[in-house]
Amino acid sequence: MRTKLLFLLSLLLWVGLCCAQEDDGASLQLYGDIGSYHALRTSSPYNWMTSRNRFRLAGRYHFGDIRFFGALKVNHHGFIKQYTGIFPHEFYMDYTTTHFGFRAGKQIVIRGVADGLRLNDIVAPMDMTEFLTQEYDDIRMAVNAVRLFYFSEFVTVEAMLVPTFQGYKLPLEPNNPWSVVPKAQLPVTVEQGNEPDFLLKNMEYGGHLSFNLPGIDFSLSGLYTWNKLPCFRGELASDFRSIILTPQYDRMTVLGADFSKPLDAFVVRGEFAYSFDKLYSAALITKPTVKKDLVQGLLGIDWYGPNSWNISAQGLYEYIPNYQKAEIATEEHTIYATLRLSKKLINDLLTLSSFGYFDIKNKAVFNRFSGSYQVLDGLLVNVGYDLFHGDKGMLGTYKNNSEVWVEAVYKF
Repeated sequence: MRTKLLFLLSLLLWVGLCCAQEDDGASLQLYGDIGSYHALRTSSPYNWMTSRNRFRLAGRYHFGDIRFFGALKVNHHGFIKQYTGIFPHEFYMDYTTTHFGFRAGKQIVIRGVADGLRLNDIVAPMDMTEFLTQEYDDIRMAVNAVRLFYFSEFVTVEAMLVPTFQGYKLPLEPNNPWSVVPKAQLPVTVEQGNEPDFLLKNMEYGGHLSFNLPGIDFSLSGLYTWNKLPCFRGELASDFRSIILTPQYDRMTVLGADFSKPLDAFVVRGEFAYSFDKLYSAALITKPTVKKDLVQGLLGIDWYGPNSWNISAQGLYEYIPNYQKAEIATEEHTIYATLRLSKKLINDLLTLSSFGYFDIKNKAVFNRFSGSYQVLDGLLVNVGYDLFHGDKGMLGTYKNNSEVWVEAVYKF
């Protein structure tokens, strides 16, 4: 019922946007894209991994200090029916003056300076129905939030309240090659729901303080939130013929900081996060979930070279204090690295790129190689290859999912 109500309110806002008449000092802008994406597995059984089509429409309406924004997607998925339909994406209102601002509605909240890795950027949950093979703009999910801002020349102060819980969207379908349901000797089913109720005590809130100083940008943040990626506890069904997994959620506090420093053609970035009482699945799935602190640190460097070259590298280290191997199903130390390469050719009509995740301890890799060519103004054709390699860790889970893909997108 709550979902239908939110959709109705979103639809009414969208109709208001589209029917708005331009007036003195007012403006309406509509834009969007139409896309078709298809991927084929490059190892046995050489089947189609996905086939989806999308129509996305967004609009902005400005009137003085007030701005309305709305966006929705119409999806068609060739294999999984529940991924087909009309999905409201973002619908919110902005009010901005010289020193104060206000934003309320369904919106995407972005934190930190990491590229493709999440430390403090945990307000917006993720759509993992196709792991990380979707565009990052599609992976991020909007949340219902109220945000208050204070602006000065060098400082921005933000206070945020998220009244409703929004968790990760996970692939649980058995016919989805990206399914996170573990394989076992007995059939495994995952219960739906068990999410925090819409209560005052369950609301999420936080603050963000950012400084834009000559030569360096940095910020501090605090968030009292939930683990939006559920941990699971399992139990045998009453007939002992299957295993039932129940998603578990609990409160945690995250304190963080980040900085960005330009140095000629380079930009040095760093981010730190300390999570108190983060929830983990137990080492034995039938045992209760476990709460542990988590320390995360990231350092990255970007190079914007001549002739449209761009290289970006990051290193992420994670550590769980008071770790006991027999307690939780996660390693004490985790080391990730990323490497992004891109080069534009043919008067910037062709872009070649590579972006890879490297799980150092587990010797696992996910790398997306792609080429994008602008055929006509607004029309892009993209082709690529997603490489998965390794036997352990999260990336190793998808070692048989390497794929080639092709996509056509028209933006208007």
